[in-house]
Amino acid sequence: MSQSRWRSPVAWSAVAALILFLLKNYGLLTPIGLTEDSFKELTALIFAVLTAFAFFNNPTSKDSF
Repeated sequence: MSQSRWRSPVAWSAVAALILFLLKNYGLLTPIGLTEDSFKELTALIFAVLTAFAFFNNPTSKDSF
């Protein structure tokens, strides 16, 4: 994996989504203080942020995401 991928906000959002997915699937939400309702709100917020990234993403420029 290229070093530039570690600087990408898109890559970090994918890592965060994977972590939340694993926490939910293995029932580890309660130990970190998340309820089912707060998890739903958090995922809705994450989807909104990812949608904003999609609108502001410039794939033709190497200097911006």
